[in-house]
Amino acid sequence: MEKTEIIIEQLTQGPVVKEEIPFETEKIPILIHGKEILKFALLCAMGIFWGKAEMLHILRPMGIAYISLFFGEGVLFWGALVSVGIGCLVDMPLKAGAVLAAACAIQLTLGRFVDREEMLKKALLGAFAMGLSGVFYAISKGGLTFYFAVAAVESVLVVGLSLLAQRGMIFLWDKRRIPVPSREETLGLVFLLGGAMAGLSAVEMPYLQQGLLPCLLAYFLAACAWRDGMGGGAAAGLLFGLLLYLCGGVDLLFFTVLGVSGLMAGCLKDMGRFTLVLVLIITPLLFLFYTDASLVAPLWAGGWALGACAFLITPKKCLVWMTGSFWEQEGSKDKYIRKKELLEERLLGFSQAFTALAKTFVHQEDGQEKKDVSKLVDKIAERACQGCGMAHYCWNEELYRTYSMTFSALSYCEGKGKVTMNQMPESFRQMCARGDSFVDTVNQVYDGYRRDRIWVGRLAECRELVSQQMTAVSDILAGLSGQLEVGYIFLEQAGQLIKDECAKEGIRLRDVRVLEEKNRYGRQVQISIRGCGCRGVCKSKLLPLIKRTMDRPMVLKEPNICHCQKDGVCTLCFMEVPSFHLTAATAFSSAQENQPVGDTTAFLETEKGMALMAVSDGMGQGSGAAEESRTAIELLEQFTEAGFERDLAVKMINSALLLRKGEETYATLDICAVDLFDGRAEFIKLGAVSSYISRGGRVLTVTSHTLPAGILQQVQIVKNEMLLKDGDMIFLLTDGITEVLGGENLTAGWLRDKLEKFPLSNPQDAAEYILKEAQKELKNGQKDDMTVLVGRFWKKRKGA
Repeated sequence: MEKTEIIIEQLTQGPVVKEEIPFETEKIPILIHGKEILKFALLCAMGIFWGKAEMLHILRPMGIAYISLFFGEGVLFWGALVSVGIGCLVDMPLKAGAVLAAACAIQLTLGRFVDREEMLKKALLGAFAMGLSGVFYAISKGGLTFYFAVAAVESVLVVGLSLLAQRGMIFLWDKRRIPVPSREETLGLVFLLGGAMAGLSAVEMPYLQQGLLPCLLAYFLAACAWRDGMGGGAAAGLLFGLLLYLCGGVDLLFFTVLGVSGLMAGCLKDMGRFTLVLVLIITPLLFLFYTDASLVAPLWAGGWALGACAFLITPKKCLVWMTGSFWEQEGSKDKYIRKKELLEERLLGFSQAFTALAKTFVHQEDGQEKKDVSKLVDKIAERACQGCGMAHYCWNEELYRTYSMTFSALSYCEGKGKVTMNQMPESFRQMCARGDSFVDTVNQVYDGYRRDRIWVGRLAECRELVSQQMTAVSDILAGLSGQLEVGYIFLEQAGQLIKDECAKEGIRLRDVRVLEEKNRYGRQVQISIRGCGCRGVCKSKLLPLIKRTMDRPMVLKEPNICHCQKDGVCTLCFMEVPSFHLTAATAFSSAQENQPVGDTTAFLETEKGMALMAVSDGMGQGSGAAEESRTAIELLEQFTEAGFERDLAVKMINSALLLRKGEETYATLDICAVDLFDGRAEFIKLGAVSSYISRGGRVLTVTSHTLPAGILQQVQIVKNEMLLKDGDMIFLLTDGITEVLGGENLTAGWLRDKLEKFPLSNPQDAAEYILKEAQKELKNGQKDDMTVLVGRFWKKRKGA
């Protein structure tokens, strides 16, 4: 017999880019009046100061990093180039001129191939321009190694600075219905402002360094703290402080002051703007007063207070326009996450409530039996000996002997059902004047006690059953709370590629989303197109284009339906076709004629490319076993089609079988789930016998030792994973087959011998052949139901 073969193969995937649901963006080749003019003016002003900034008194990467944000942006690029040139040409004309010339050359040659979302490409182009100018400058200085090292460091810094600032710049120039910046975009905007203020600190004018700079710092720090609270205020303060410190605008103490001030202001965000501004003014003054009072210059303090007060009197509409209406209107993603978390909390709360309720039904009976027996003796003495002249002697002077005798009489009742006068001690029969009455009383009291114990036992069983039911419901609710996560990611680059290819064909798409389930294959393409008019454009043009662009076999999810909305927009969904296929067939026979088979089988394929084979064997034979196995399989099918994870589905099936009846009922479960995209098979067994895989003349065994569903409250789930190969055949059997073959250990060899004699590729023929051959092995008649479920796995041919 061959042992189980566990096969692990590494499957590679291309890089996956996660994204939030994107808004439509487009390049702006020319400026538009109004808000865009103000943005362009802000762009030029920031460019001047970015070009002026110098890091660590020797490095000048900030100017070209700022220019790299606008590669491929037309007028925006030239505006940034001119403004940065104004800021940096005065200080280092040779090196700055070389950088600007390299940036112009890149814009005129490679810039037209750069899209707005290609942040890394822009950063690398900026680093290339910085490296070229650095090499030129080093050669002009005699080729010293020091200047070459400076050029390399500046190129690396350009990549980092550009990537940090690009999200903020993209947000400024995107056209959105709701201008709500994400947290990454907010940090990008803060970084842009911080770079501009770092350049402002390099301007050697007292009123700018000591007056305007703290004013701007206080204003924007207050805005960030009010928008995002403690986290936003602290992050903004640290970013501003870091950039100013690296560019020599402040020392290390002021860097700490800015971070602490933003943190404290954000803590009091919910108390209103006045409290926030008051704390923002007091915090740095107190901090500096106790650390180094000489740094509290009147001009600096006045500028800081002026900026905070300016934020206080700024109308709320202006703040919303500048920072986005984040606190008034949540983004769809944030709203979903918050609702999901609240729903999970409620489900977990319900689960805990049912767990607590289950504990109330647990009956504690420690020591209760001894107390009940003592009460019986007291009751017998009260009924039989009341008014007897010997009562005082028997129950006081001879207490130990009387109690022992009474316990002995009750023991006879426990074993024989009743006690007679002849079974009592000789001393009792000679001395007791009411012997017959005493014996009758013992029998009567014990009969009442026995009836009470029977009812108490039944009530205890009912309580235990209710407790198990409550615990099972609690487990179901707890499991459901973990099933609310949407397991899809959005592939940004693939969506943009489809959009570009459609544009080349003259098809203008309104929206494109390419989705892929986490940790799985199988992509979906969701497209919104205007102007289809239900003319079948989706089938005649889009489907071949999607296939060619995705380089995967794709089909239209609903080929006969065109979802046209009232506004003329058609919504389509394309799905990837799995690379593999699985067909299954069943053969079975009943233990007795004219009796239903107690085994139930199932086979289904889901839209996500998952095929599932399952067999359930109910306890016993006949209609009762058939009902239990049918219940388990029907629940498995419903949970699978609803999208539940198999672990949770198995746990809920186990709980459902526990809840069905008070009597003991159970059913085995043998599940084989196959991913038709990559061929991975997952076997889950609850009390089921081994499964077998026929592959190229070998038979592989998959074994798991577990209990059936419906026995224990907590079910143990053991998984076996294997990678199927083209042509494999999967055999799921019930114990009616393996028992007649001598057990699971001998079944693998028996299957191998039978399949070598008659190699079969049709699952139905294989199932009927195996069942027929197994029936020939019967001895002394058939004793159990027999069921064979066979699945054949193969790779689809191209064009199929």
